[in-house]
Amino acid sequence: MKSLIDPLLWFLLLQTAGLCVLLRRMSGRSRLLWSLLLLSILLCMASTPLTWRGLEASLRIASIPDSTIAPAYIFVLGGGYLPGVIPEEDVLVVESQRRVLRAITLWRRFPNARLVLSGAVHEYDGFREPDRLAQLMADAAMRRGAPTSAILLEPRSINTREHPIEALKLSGVTSTTPIAVVTSDWHIRRAEQEFRRYFQQVYNYPAPPLQGAPGLQSLIPSADSLGANTLLLREWVGILWYKILGLKRMHG
Repeated sequence: MKSLIDPLLWFLLLQTAGLCVLLRRMSGRSRLLWSLLLLSILLCMASTPLTWRGLEASLRIASIPDSTIAPAYIFVLGGGYLPGVIPEEDVLVVESQRRVLRAITLWRRFPNARLVLSGAVHEYDGFREPDRLAQLMADAAMRRGAPTSAILLEPRSINTREHPIEALKLSGVTSTTPIAVVTSDWHIRRAEQEFRRYFQQVYNYPAPPLQGAPGLQSLIPSADSLGANTLLLREWVGILWYKILGLKRMHG
C-alpha cells in the first residue's frame, strides 16, 4: 500500500490522463502531445523497480567464488557516508555497509589477507577529516571481528579511477600482487575494469543486491526507483567514459 501513495506515481498518472484528454480535444497539435505522452510513458518505465532490476542485472558480472588463489589484499571501495551533527553520529550509507559486510565474509575465508578500506569524500572538506569514510568502514569491520592488524586505510582516492592508482602507493602492493576487489554488484564492472589496468591478478567479489522477489509492485513507479535507475544509468555512462579515457591514455 505504501507504494500507492508515492507522489511521483500520482504525478505520472495525472499527467498521462491529462495528455490523453488533450489528445482528444486538440487534434491540431497531436504530434507534440503524442511526444509528451511518449516521454511520460518512458518516465513511468524508468521509475519502476522492474527497470531497476533489469539495469542492475545488465551491470552485474560473475564473481570468483571458488578461487584457489588467496588474495594478499582485499580492497573495499567506499560508497559514502552521512555526516551527523557531531562525528559520533556519522553513519555509513547502505552501499558502504553492504561492501564492508561482504569483505568481512571474504576475509574470514582468507584471514591472512589485509582489508584495505579505500575512499575519501571531499564534499565534506572542512567538516570532517578526509579519512572519515575509511575510518567509519574500519569501525564497522572491527565490530564484525576484524582485528586492527588486518586493517589498512587508504583515504586518498575520491573516485573509481583513483582507487587502483592509490592502491599501488601502499607499502607491499605491486602490480603482481593478487588482490580482491569488493564493491556493490552494480559497480563491480567498472571497478574491475580500472583495477585490471594496473594489476595482473584481480578477483572481484560483488556485494549481492538487496531487492526483493518480483511481483506486481515491481510495475509501480516510485521516486526511490527513479533515483536508483538514475544511479545505474550514470554507472553505464561512467563505464563508457572510463573506456574512452583509457583509449586516450593508450594513444596519448
